Amino acid sequence: MGVDQMKVRALMGVVVACSLAVMSCGSVEPSAGAAPPDGSDVVLVDLSNPGEVATWTTVNDPVMGGRSTSAVTFGNGGLVFSGTLSLENNGGFASARGPEDPDTGRKATGATSLRVRAMGDGKTYVLKVGDAGQPWAYIQRFTTEAGVPRAYDLPVAGFQPVGMRFDPAPEAPRNLDPSRINEVSLYILDKQQGPFTLTVNGIDADI
Repeated sequence: MGVDQMKVRALMGVVVACSLAVMSCGSVEPSAGAAPPDGSDVVLVDLSNPGEVATWTTVNDPVMGGRSTSAVTFGNGGLVFSGTLSLENNGGFASARGPEDPDTGRKATGATSLRVRAMGDGKTYVLKVGDAGQPWAYIQRFTTEAGVPRAYDLPVAGFQPVGMRFDPAPEAPRNLDPSRINEVSLYILDKQQGPFTLTVNGIDADI
């Protein structure tokens, strides 16, 4: 075999080896319609949108004779829930409530946790979600880190059923079904009297 033929065969061997390496180690694009990876987030409530924040309202203890005050405004890129909690006249709660939206449950279907993206003041707040068509709801508390923006992950299994006044709801299913969520609210209570401020940028579902 001549020298030139040997060079050609050696070159062909290199090309074949490189081709095999690309086939075995190269990246593969996912096929169309492939399922999303586990752990993806779905935005349930986008509170970085001033229009969304404008649909929220407050309900405080003066409806029962208390003297707590609160307001919902848009600022710092999110919903600012602020006010003063008073324990006078057996009061002690304030809340910010979003509008009913049955599409929330559709987006939350299959969620393993709900995530509140917020900056708080060191106080403990409550995320309350409504169960479509039922007198009960589900709640879970989260304690904020003062002045630090962060995400608070609330496992679906950690939500507890309650009645209208946060009393036990034995007739409710023990476990929250995320697909039935139709309303989202934020509360402060637990005798945490004094001024409070919570800024929430959004609430997501971890699917």
